[in-house]
Amino acid sequence: MKSRISPDEPFPEDLGDLKDQDVEVLNSKVHREVDHEFATEGEVDPETAARRDEVAGELDDRDAGPGLRLVPRHDEDDEDDEDEGNAVRADGGR
Repeated sequence: MKSRISPDEPFPEDLGDLKDQDVEVLNSKVHREVDHEFATEGEVDPETAARRDEVAGELDDRDAGPGLRLVPRHDEDDEDDEDEGNAVRADGGR
């Protein structure tokens, strides 16, 4: 197992799909890569910096908790499907 993740290696598209433990491991690998790049190159690769910020944001969101939602979240595609199933007829029925 590698302890770092280089900018050339694949990175998850949606961190929200990962388990907490997997995000924490990814955070550790990204931070180790930041340290490695700074020590060897004197600067951090922009991709690594973006990954660090993305993982930090995900961890911050998870620490903040689910939050209150008054309206359930759904995609635009879902709205179209729902509207079709709940269409009101001209006589007022469904």
